[in-house]
Amino acid sequence: MTNSTNLQWFPTNAPIASSRTDDIWFIDPMVGWAVNSNGQIIKTTDGGNTWEQQFQDSIYLRCVGFANELKGWAGTLTEGKRLYSTTDGGQNWQLIDNILPELAPSAICGLCVVNESVVYGSGTNYADRPPGMMKTVDGGATWTAWDMSAYASNLIDNYFINDRCGWVVGGKADPSIANPTRDDLIPVVLYTEDGGKTWVNRVADMSDAFPIGEWGWKIQFLNENIGFVSLENFNQGAILKTTDGGKTWTRFPINDPQKNANLEGIGFIDEKQGWVGGWGDANFEGGFSSATKDGGKNWQDANEIGQFINRFRFFGNPVTVGYASGKTVYKYSTAPVTTPVIETVTPLKFLTTNAPAKFEKSVKIEYKLPENVKKVAIDIWDRFGSYVRQLVDESNPAAGERSIVWDGKNDAGETLPAGIFIYRITVDGNAESRVIRLQT
Repeated sequence: MTNSTNLQWFPTNAPIASSRTDDIWFIDPMVGWAVNSNGQIIKTTDGGNTWEQQFQDSIYLRCVGFANELKGWAGTLTEGKRLYSTTDGGQNWQLIDNILPELAPSAICGLCVVNESVVYGSGTNYADRPPGMMKTVDGGATWTAWDMSAYASNLIDNYFINDRCGWVVGGKADPSIANPTRDDLIPVVLYTEDGGKTWVNRVADMSDAFPIGEWGWKIQFLNENIGFVSLENFNQGAILKTTDGGKTWTRFPINDPQKNANLEGIGFIDEKQGWVGGWGDANFEGGFSSATKDGGKNWQDANEIGQFINRFRFFGNPVTVGYASGKTVYKYSTAPVTTPVIETVTPLKFLTTNAPAKFEKSVKIEYKLPENVKKVAIDIWDRFGSYVRQLVDESNPAAGERSIVWDGKNDAGETLPAGIFIYRITVDGNAESRVIRLQT
């Protein structure tokens, strides 16, 4: 997929994420960070040619943002480990969950770094938990937070143009529903101009136009007037577009031949040309991408740009380079990145079970451990990053072929409903994941 300046999408040399690289943040066209489903934070200083693993833990990383080349934050979906910070460009990351206030989101799905002092966080994607916002105005030394239940049932991404004016997107269920799920939501696009004290839903007058079971996922503004929101919906694809600074929005279905659905990432380089990506279908297996050249009215299949995309970021006006995170990190440039002379991120080769696997009552997870491993753990999350169960937590394990059986139950012994899950093996400083489907 090219434009008049011969820019094209290419995969970088970032590792293939076992489930997905959820987010990226670049401070300039060469220097950036990515967080992936293996619990890793990786960094490039040469535009994606090489990547260094800076951090790894048994957590579910969701978002990342930097104020400058040294100061940054990474948000997670993991209880008790929601937020990490760095002051040395990512060489060291500190857990700062303990300084978050009581009303901070239980999972941090979106971060917007406005400047070196002001950062906003939003969450959660879980419709059965209180949605919330949080912010710092002193560079992360202290945080404030507030409940958003009056405005939404879930919240994901946020974008602020300055320290007071910005948006957060998600969904809201009818107040009469006692225990809402994602199937009960319609989108909200909430706007504040007083730093989050009050909010207005800019799509409230469109409620009847939205299918139930749809919510806002990612938000992008090209300038003060033109913005876009991807709408997640398991069974269909659509976006929202504004041309008047977010005062009014129009919903555009994704009408490509492959019927792309379950969208997450959205990225436009101008008012006309852009892309969407995500899970691709209700089974979370397609990973499709789509392209438009007329501002969202018509779409074409564009799977060549990348798979399972959750975030786009661009530089320049007009755009001169861009990045997207999905199965790996992709780059929008005039030439592909070069092959690295030295592999800087260790290949992940512990799991021997084929994936994706489908099972009904139990699944055997097979793995192979090298000599002198100090610690191995196997953990399970559901598709939305909610922690399910720990199957293995062993110190100084014996080397060789191993296996463990998961019976489809959580830590409380409850049999889980059918759905998609991620299991991850963590071996010392390395991790590997697989996606599996529990069937009825």
